Amino acid sequence: MYYIIVGLPLAAVFAAAQFFLCKKAKSNMVKLLPVFCGAGVFLLAELIRGRNLLADAVYGIFGQAIFAVVVILWLLGGAVAAGALIGFAAYFIFGKRN
Repeated sequence: MYYIIVGLPLAAVFAAAQFFLCKKAKSNMVKLLPVFCGAGVFLLAELIRGRNLLADAVYGIFGQAIFAVVVILWLLGGAVAAGALIGFAAYFIFGKRN
C-alpha cells in the first residue's frame, strides 16, 4: 500500500517530465532517455540484490540497509519506467496535434 502511495506521485512527475521532454527534444534517443534510466535503476537493484542475496549474507543493520536500498531502487525504477511510458503515450495522443 505504501509503495503505491509513494510510487504514483513519482510516476506522475516523471510522466509530466517525459511529456515535455518529448515536446522539446528532436532526437529519438533523447526522448527515450528516461526509459533507459528506469531500466538502469532496475538493473542496479538486481545487481545489488544478486550480490548480497537480499542481505542474507550480511546480518544486522548493514543487511537491513542493503535491503532498504534495493526496495527504494525498485520503487524508483518502477516509477521512472511507468511515468516515462505514460508520458510517452500522452505525447503521442495529445502532443502531436500541435
